[in-house]
Amino acid sequence: MTMETIYPKNPKVSVVIPTLNEEKHIGDLLLSLKNQSFKDFEIIVVDGGSSDNTVNIARKFNAQTIIKLGLKEFPSRNEGAKVASGEILLFTGADVIMLPGALKKVVNEFEKNNLDGLCAFGGLRDAPMWGEFEYYLHYSLLHLWIRVTGDLHGSTNFMAVKKERFIETDGFSDRIDGDGFFLNTFARDRKVGFLRGTKYFFASGRRMRKMGFLSFNTHFLYMVDIFLPFLRDSTLIKLLERKSMEFRGSHTKEFTKTF
Repeated sequence: MTMETIYPKNPKVSVVIPTLNEEKHIGDLLLSLKNQSFKDFEIIVVDGGSSDNTVNIARKFNAQTIIKLGLKEFPSRNEGAKVASGEILLFTGADVIMLPGALKKVVNEFEKNNLDGLCAFGGLRDAPMWGEFEYYLHYSLLHLWIRVTGDLHGSTNFMAVKKERFIETDGFSDRIDGDGFFLNTFARDRKVGFLRGTKYFFASGRRMRKMGFLSFNTHFLYMVDIFLPFLRDSTLIKLLERKSMEFRGSHTKEFTKTF
């Protein structure tokens, strides 16, 4: 059975995926996209120079594939947005699995509510028990925080933006919290919705398993600034972000952003 899919020339949605050595995961994501009930979309894979079979797998699914050696995660998302033809850009990760109605829900939400952007929290898979507890606790608190304060945060596990609105910005910054920072800034003067629940996608908990409890939580300690906004520009948070960037840089071939 061939995996090749013919995508429309002028799609409604462009799915943008940065990759680096993702041969173990990218096929599952691409298969889940192939099985979407909504078919008016294209796939753009921006690869940072994989030494494994990632690019070949992407091409088997007929994804538009761009290779930029050494290009990091958030600059890769910006690169994908530049060449995207869709009205809506859906940014996701190589280890995410989309449920069959995910893209249809995105389009419906944009059209029904006249949105500029949309994010979803989704579910988690392949994680240790402590990781599942932390994930759902974090996003339950974040959901409450957003409802009470309107201070929006989200992840490029699942983040959609109208392309015409995205190009009004400088795109994603090359920083450890590039997705959250972008969405938080973007939402200040634009209409952004969010979806709660696990009906749309599942992210991988592989980093939790690989790093372990202590290392994982130390790495992501900078995220306390979400609930302590007065610390966002503090020396402490900048130090934590720098340490996390250094850690990620030393593990580039092992990890991509998931949480």
